[in-house]
Amino acid sequence: MILAGYAVGADEGYVYLNDRYVVAVERVQTAIDQAEKVGLLGKNILGSGFSFTLKVKRGGGAYVCGEETALLNSLEGSFAEPRPRPPLPVHVGLNGKPTVVNNLETLSNVSAIVLKGGKWFAGIGTPASKGTKVVALSGNVAQPCWVEVPMGTVIGDIIDTFGGGTASGKKVKAFQTGGPSGGLLPASKLKMKLDYDALNKAGSLLGSGGLLVMDEDCDVVDVARFLTEFFLEESCGKCTPCREGVKRLNEIVTCIADGRGTKAQLALVKSMGEGMETACFCALGKTAAAPMLTVMKHFSKDVNGKMLKTLN
Repeated sequence: MILAGYAVGADEGYVYLNDRYVVAVERVQTAIDQAEKVGLLGKNILGSGFSFTLKVKRGGGAYVCGEETALLNSLEGSFAEPRPRPPLPVHVGLNGKPTVVNNLETLSNVSAIVLKGGKWFAGIGTPASKGTKVVALSGNVAQPCWVEVPMGTVIGDIIDTFGGGTASGKKVKAFQTGGPSGGLLPASKLKMKLDYDALNKAGSLLGSGGLLVMDEDCDVVDVARFLTEFFLEESCGKCTPCREGVKRLNEIVTCIADGRGTKAQLALVKSMGEGMETACFCALGKTAAAPMLTVMKHFSKDVNGKMLKTLN
């Protein structure tokens, strides 16, 4: 962040962290204190004439703050909801000033690239997705963990090598990448590589690097219900397509998960998903239907099993 500040001429930066991540907040603050003590932060860093301060901002942890303008509103003490764009944050950002907003994982690559060069960094990963990715492996795995792997690593290998396979010892039925906004993919996709384009084409995303594993006993329709409930709780309510759309979507998915769904409702989920993707203000609403849509696409047998209960 110091190098990024120097590059763009900024003299202050903020690390925005979820208030519930107490250990992370303490460690980042300790690192800042240590850097200040040895003269790497503050006024006239190493006699260069460049000054830079860094502060930790503890946020409420709203999912919508993954959208940069909602994050800026939160930093300013306002309600966490997206801003209209343009203007972009690089023109009008924090307190009306030009602002660069990046994930800390992105910024963590800067020093290594400066030291070893862009050609070195480009040699890691795939032609389309370069570098490494920190993966948060969780769910039904023997060893949940955080692991940094080169882009292009096979997803099944991450689960087996670092997670030790499923905790239950049963086969993987499904996995989800990218957090709640990502789609649920079947075990047949485990040979897929960690790649932005490949995951997008499959109906999921890489996002912040979440990798959630589900074994063959998992009720994927119920997982889709859980995720739509999450979106319902996290919607900031700014735009009508998200505020009302997620409510209706949650009602429909709950109906299907409880075995009271109809084929007409399946068609409605698809229609709503397409409409919300176009009309919603930010990615939260645009991707709210993704979990159920991918379950309908890849796990039709599970969905039809729920529908059969309606006919009995």
